[in-house]
Amino acid sequence: MPTISNVPLQLVVDVLRVLIVVVGLGVLLNKSALKPRLVTTLLVLCTLLVGVVFSSNASSRVKDGKGAAVMEAGQSEFMMRMAAGFKAFSSGLPLGGSKSADDFYKAAAKSMESAVDHDPQSLTLRLKQVVLAAETGMGFTDELAAMRGYKDERAGRSYDLIDALYLKKTLKAPESASALALIDELITSGFYREVLKLEVYKVSGQKKVFDQAATEYNDSSRLFAARLAGLMLILAASCFVGIIVLAVQLFKLPRNLSDENTLGQIRAPAAYGFAKVYGVLIGWLALESFLSPAISLLIPYLKGSAKDPLMLAVLTMTIYLVTNLPALILAWFIAIKPTGVGFLEAVKLRWHTPTRGPVGLVLAGVLTWFACVPMVLLSSIVAKKLLSAEGSSNPILTIIMEAVRSHNAMAAVLFIVAVGVLPAICEETLFRGFLYTSLRWRFGAFQSMLLSAFLFSAVHMDPGAFIPLFVLGFAFAFVFERTRSLIPSMIAHCMWNTGTFIFMFSIFG
Repeated sequence: MPTISNVPLQLVVDVLRVLIVVVGLGVLLNKSALKPRLVTTLLVLCTLLVGVVFSSNASSRVKDGKGAAVMEAGQSEFMMRMAAGFKAFSSGLPLGGSKSADDFYKAAAKSMESAVDHDPQSLTLRLKQVVLAAETGMGFTDELAAMRGYKDERAGRSYDLIDALYLKKTLKAPESASALALIDELITSGFYREVLKLEVYKVSGQKKVFDQAATEYNDSSRLFAARLAGLMLILAASCFVGIIVLAVQLFKLPRNLSDENTLGQIRAPAAYGFAKVYGVLIGWLALESFLSPAISLLIPYLKGSAKDPLMLAVLTMTIYLVTNLPALILAWFIAIKPTGVGFLEAVKLRWHTPTRGPVGLVLAGVLTWFACVPMVLLSSIVAKKLLSAEGSSNPILTIIMEAVRSHNAMAAVLFIVAVGVLPAICEETLFRGFLYTSLRWRFGAFQSMLLSAFLFSAVHMDPGAFIPLFVLGFAFAFVFERTRSLIPSMIAHCMWNTGTFIFMFSIFG
């Protein structure tokens, strides 16, 4: 168990939680002059709890590389799909080597090696690594030997399967059923499952079944390549439009985004003060720390629901709402309610402004999304080249990677709500509607954009995606300032998250 100066970490967390509950009750019940000191004490305790829990979680995320392993394995599969699509168009052969695909093979092997390094105990990843090496003509003796040493009781059967398919190249027809069952058990879907089954049909002499499966594989490879080409065209067109939007904004950008006459349209209804703003944010994060044990109990259900995408989507929605709605409740109760202004007006959730109506606000959000495409792509390249960022390690991406492999339309709709609509509403309300408007009492537009974007990115606790998230946060704050309404940033945020889901669905679904 982790420790702090030889004191068990869990004991420290439990003591802090008890103290927060006791002091919190004191704040609610005490009406004397002692109350301000109790509030300060509560803020300090919440800060300590959040610091301890989040640093522990960050450390655990670094040590637990399963999320990164899933992403690397997905990238490996993407590269192999690319190679298969190329070969399907060029030669019509579903299997076999091609010098033109060597770059794809090397990239796939590198990603798969990284995946195994992140999660060395995963038999499935090791099996995929061996299959990749076998399919691309690389050596896999060491990897196959390592597979036999896994504690998983299926390791021996997996070793025998690879030995039969790629080394001895013989498998009795009656044994093919158990081989196919093992493949289904270890690899639920995707490229590696398909090629393994093709090998089973081929080696066991099931020519008719092999020919049919090979034709389907070949057709799906062509479809993948065509779909990817279409997505790249859409991405290129979006970048082009985004660059135009950025150029127009830079050309038309006024020296002062808001003057004294319009500043009131973007500021919070009152200067909440540092204590209240900080109290909302740290209180929300502390509540997340309180809820983390309950959420951890749901993790096995999330993993167990991988084969039930509908349940996976519902659980994802539930977890998101339970962990993020408290932030909006705290903002209302601590800061907004005492002003006497309605919640929607306080966070600038309005469909009409002095210069724009509903159509204009929606259009502003759509154009912001276009502008984000080239900016985020550029920031991602910069982060990878200059800072060696490995990309996002957000656990939700792991869940989405599993979900998009299903073809459940209702689950897809619910996931769009879970990862697209809900974050757009909750996060924009908190970081732009509440935080940014309060910052505008003390800072100028540019400083407020920087601060809100920094906090928006930092709270995601995703170091590999910090810069792209910062760029998104800055863009959302900019359009919020320009339009004086939360609608455009919500639209842009929703489109970004939904577009990411649709992109992953198109590639890996």
